[in-house]
Amino acid sequence: MPFILGLGLLLLSTVFFAFATRLWALLTARILQGLSTAMVHTVGYTLLTEVVGMEHLGKAMGYTSMALSLGLMIGPVLGGVLYDYCGYFQVYLPAFGLIAMEVVLRLLIIEKEKKLIPEAPPPPALPRAVQKTPSADPDPITTEPPSNDLPSESKPLLQSAGAVQPANAYKALLTSPRFLVALTSLLILNSIANGFDSTLTPYIQDTFDMHATQAAALFLALAVPMVLAPISGWLTDRCGPQFPIVTGLAIAIPSLSLLSMISQDTALPFPKLATLLGFVGLAFALVMGPLRVEANLVVYQLEKETPGGFGPNGILARAIGLMNTVIAGGGMAGPLYAGFVRVALGWKILELVNGGLCAGIVASYLFSTFGRSKKTNEAGDTVV
Repeated sequence: MPFILGLGLLLLSTVFFAFATRLWALLTARILQGLSTAMVHTVGYTLLTEVVGMEHLGKAMGYTSMALSLGLMIGPVLGGVLYDYCGYFQVYLPAFGLIAMEVVLRLLIIEKEKKLIPEAPPPPALPRAVQKTPSADPDPITTEPPSNDLPSESKPLLQSAGAVQPANAYKALLTSPRFLVALTSLLILNSIANGFDSTLTPYIQDTFDMHATQAAALFLALAVPMVLAPISGWLTDRCGPQFPIVTGLAIAIPSLSLLSMISQDTALPFPKLATLLGFVGLAFALVMGPLRVEANLVVYQLEKETPGGFGPNGILARAIGLMNTVIAGGGMAGPLYAGFVRVALGWKILELVNGGLCAGIVASYLFSTFGRSKKTNEAGDTVV
């Protein structure tokens, strides 16, 4: 139901965009679009995780990342063609069709019967005090006086050992070093990726007098490697998330650092920029999906350590909500951070800082996962 509600909000926002003639209508449409995206992404990733299981989660995240990147690449091109040849309203017709198709596909999904997580059994209740049959001369030693302070049989005398109330779910997640490192890494990497939106085009125009077509080609070089995300997912399922994460960041650090050296005196700046941005895109393709898997592994471990402590439905949806929140935060903060640093300190400092941030992610990730080994759970799912 939340997924369908999210699609309904998306439909409403698209209608506002299609017919809006005032600024308030456009702002309303944008707010509704943000709400729908939060709902659809959270529920969608939760459903995906529950359906495919931990054994194939890496490949599933890889294909999802690839699909999102292809949509971001194809959407503006298709929208521009429709706008030029058909008009403004016709731009939204494919969106209406895709929303209707999503609703139909969601209704066709047959969900696996979710196994509710059993709560930890309470300790046995203490036996009631033995009472004698009332008589004219009651025995004060054996008669149990009425008292409101005595425990009732419907309530256990002690709380279940190790039980965690649902209200503490976020505390359990945010006090896990591995989960915090995964969240922070997603925030930083999404900030870096979205930072190119506000800095790359102005930089190449100011420095090399390049045109919009060349800027579009550079963004394409950054986005195209995301089609390799399923390969990263396959590696994650085979080797665990550590290998693709560390490999991707090892590619990102020198690539971002070398971007800082592209200046007005650089020979053949366009092919060099395209090559380095392609390596940055490859690094993101290797890292993004496995970081989500890493966070999901923390969720599995927490639920296994405290069975039933997070309620019958577990903690997965709340963890995915936190991941989507930091990803959205990176999309918002990235352009602001990158634009400010570039204007205040220059392109060179910006890319050196980005490279240093990636180095910090590698160090913190290796520290948080040191000594961890690959194992298999009771259901046959691979856990790292």
